[in-house]
Amino acid sequence: MNMIRIGEMNGGMTARLAELTKVWCEAGFNAKAFADINQLIWEKYICNVTLSGPCTVFDCTLGELMSNEAQRKIALGCTLEVYALAKAKNISFSFDDPVEYVTAFAAKMPNARPSMLLDHHAKRVSEIDAINGMAVELGAELSIPTPYNETLTAIIKKYESSFI
Repeated sequence: MNMIRIGEMNGGMTARLAELTKVWCEAGFNAKAFADINQLIWEKYICNVTLSGPCTVFDCTLGELMSNEAQRKIALGCTLEVYALAKAKNISFSFDDPVEYVTAFAAKMPNARPSMLLDHHAKRVSEIDAINGMAVELGAELSIPTPYNETLTAIIKKYESSFI
């Protein structure tokens, strides 16, 4: 963990946010306050959507996923769907190219296995509803198709039905 990122859900820099950041720093953590926490949430979310479900379905590391052309195409399909959802919700990003962003993120830890995949290895139900499943839900609300996320969610839920 490189940094604790803190922000107000309604945005902006507040005295409360400054005080909370100070407490974390005094406790020995590298903490920083951000005026637009939604940007950070969505930047993490787009990486989770891209990597968690696909690595789980294909039972692979981030590096293996991104080095397999067919699997990478599916993962990046999830990326582009969530990027479209974020743009429809007027979310700002620190990047212009979501594919480049998630590809660079994955390249930093090619041997990593997402927690969703580890849950499946342990026969535990995952957080699929909060990751790829949430993209499907938001897509329905915004009338934006999310076939990649919908398919991955259905496959993972099918796998998980045997865990119960």
